[in-house]
Amino acid sequence: MGLLVSLAIRNLGRNRRRTLLTALTVALGTALLTMALAMLNGIFDSTIERGAGMVGHVRVVNPEYARREQLMPLSDNLPDPAPLVAAIQGQPHVLGVFPHIAMGVTAARDDQEIGEIFALLHGAPAAYYTDVLHLDKQLAAGTMPSTDKEALFGIALLEELGAKVGDKVVLLGQTQDGSPGRARLEVVGAVDLGNRMQNRQVWASLAKVQYVADLDVGATELLVQVDDYQEARAIAADLRQLPALQSLDVHAWDERAPFDAAGALIGTIRGIAASLIVFITGLGVLNTMFMSVLERTGEIGVMRAFGLRRWQTVGLFFVEAIAIAAIGGLAGVALGSPVVLFLHRVGIPLGEGASKLPAALPINQTIYPVLTPQILLTGFTLGLTMALVGGLLPAWRAAGIEPVEAMRHRR
Repeated sequence: MGLLVSLAIRNLGRNRRRTLLTALTVALGTALLTMALAMLNGIFDSTIERGAGMVGHVRVVNPEYARREQLMPLSDNLPDPAPLVAAIQGQPHVLGVFPHIAMGVTAARDDQEIGEIFALLHGAPAAYYTDVLHLDKQLAAGTMPSTDKEALFGIALLEELGAKVGDKVVLLGQTQDGSPGRARLEVVGAVDLGNRMQNRQVWASLAKVQYVADLDVGATELLVQVDDYQEARAIAADLRQLPALQSLDVHAWDERAPFDAAGALIGTIRGIAASLIVFITGLGVLNTMFMSVLERTGEIGVMRAFGLRRWQTVGLFFVEAIAIAAIGGLAGVALGSPVVLFLHRVGIPLGEGASKLPAALPINQTIYPVLTPQILLTGFTLGLTMALVGGLLPAWRAAGIEPVEAMRHRR
């Protein structure tokens, strides 16, 4: 093995230009891979974290509501959530518990006839809007509501209504028993959450939406915020043991759609991105390694004639590839990391077009790439993979060279 290593190191120095070119190919591929993984990390982490906060890290609902939640059945509510809130609030890792109501409504300006513009109306405590959703930081115009007669409206909904801050909007919905429910609210703030679907909503006080839905003091769900959303499953399991909650449906955010499938989807997207970069960079390494084999065909034949075995020939080229990959991988990580750290500080704006995306998940208009030790290790490891992918076929071809044919080639 020592002979193979010494021969490989010597061969790397014989054609420095080719070695430098191959190492540069790996370095650029590794740098690109590091930046791509950090970018995906920033997109997914911010989207998942924000989305988990919007739907509640842990949610408590009536089991029948959970079964039919796409219909948002107001009749399957929690009629008196106060004892439940008190039972949950004192548990470890719980930061807050917020009664919440979501219901479909039609909307029209006060000076217009009732139209067919649909929206989603939310009712929750003011602290939920500021401390969890941070709507006060997402205002495109106006201020936060201060009375039950005021509300926040998404900018896409206001655009469809032809309304602005200061106008009054009439919302029509149904109460829990199917009777008409009505609210006349003043637009005091316009909210921009980053995509069109999220911007077609209305956020009003819990008391006002309880009045519209005829729920008295009830709510359709309790949204529990915890200190680490990634540990929500374990916290939900602990909350299920509480006597007050044992007859209710208690689940973490990543146990419910669409987040239950998000982990597998994110892993697939990352895998595809990494595979493409490894494949493209591997082609560059393949080209330079093949050139090395062609240039050294005669030399390989002589070494084979002196007793170099096939596996040793393969090992020789693999050692060369690994050495180049190690140099290129370290250089690529060193090159990509400062770029990622800079972009994490300044952000990458997606522009106003992001607000028109029809996605159900909240997507930030500015992306902040996130660099982690795992990404650095992954980038370096896949840098080695690039060289091994590119060195496999040339090494196998070199091992198949017959000494007699190689000697003739040398002549």
